Amino acid sequence: MTKATKTPLTQIHFFKMKAIQLIKYGSSKDSFEINEIPVPNLINKEDVLIKVNAFGINFADIMARKGLYRASPALPAVLGYEVVGIVEKTKDPKNNHLVGKRVLALTRFGGYAHYAVTTALGLIEIPKSVKNGIALALATQYCTALIAVQKTDLEKNDLVLIHSASGGVGTALTQLLKQKGCKIIGLTRNESKLTYLKSNGVDFPINTTKKEYNLQIQEAFPNQKVKGIFNSVGGKTFKKDMQLLDNNGTLVFFGISDRTNQKKGLFPTLLQMFKIGKIHPAMLILKSQSIAGLNLLEIADKNPQQLQKALKELINLLENKKINPVAANEFSWEQISEAHSGMENAKFTGKTYINILD
Repeated sequence: MTKATKTPLTQIHFFKMKAIQLIKYGSSKDSFEINEIPVPNLINKEDVLIKVNAFGINFADIMARKGLYRASPALPAVLGYEVVGIVEKTKDPKNNHLVGKRVLALTRFGGYAHYAVTTALGLIEIPKSVKNGIALALATQYCTALIAVQKTDLEKNDLVLIHSASGGVGTALTQLLKQKGCKIIGLTRNESKLTYLKSNGVDFPINTTKKEYNLQIQEAFPNQKVKGIFNSVGGKTFKKDMQLLDNNGTLVFFGISDRTNQKKGLFPTLLQMFKIGKIHPAMLILKSQSIAGLNLLEIADKNPQQLQKALKELINLLENKKINPVAANEFSWEQISEAHSGMENAKFTGKTYINILD
């Protein structure tokens, strides 16, 4: 009688999985379907297959759902930039030590599924004590915030401005900048979120619906300009920010949420460019100012080790209680439309995510 042998986990071939597919651009109510699709293949040498326990939702997903994100895959598409899960398979045997490990990973789409593929170069093992939602907050949002802060030269008592300060990245920026001793101005469109901003460390919370925020800031700080500005909105805010920016200051752009309510096409793109306006490089030289862009997907593609390094630093900050991620917006697999709608309409504070298994 032949003794049965157990197939190594790294050699298991998976066929089908459940995934949330974006089937058409538009409203969150009718853009998604839960379907069975093939499990993605491991193609590149550093690829690993992760059984997903939870995945995060980010504003770039909202843009992709509306057809406004150029880098998003063709329909039907599986969105999702970050997952927490267990490594089940590796392409290169040298990465077999990762099999069975619980990891936090950034994905270039594909996260809204039971299985996702990413590179071993851009993931980290995470302690059992770190819950799924907290871990996911560290991925896209805290990584974006950390790298954005690293693009500046801010010091204690410098005045800084954070757009959408109650969101995931805004929450992270506030906590990281507080570590530097900066004086923080935080913007929100919602009066009810002012209390949250204060509790998170914002020194001067501002409701942008009451009066133009640049005028409120100029009135509150008549003798001081802003040394660092973190902008995820775009549109008309660019011109206002440049009015507020101090000599030797830095404006970091990491999103264009102003585009969310616009349609696809050449005219909306030209309108966005008109809103932003233009600035002559000579003016930047004259005032020694800097404008920096940040696209986490580009970093993930070209330098995943930078993300891995950032994630390790963030885990260290978390374990030493230097940061306090907020992940109160937990949804089930079937509530994807509700989760998207809430984020799009700025109903949430902190991280929004789908928990498959905690």
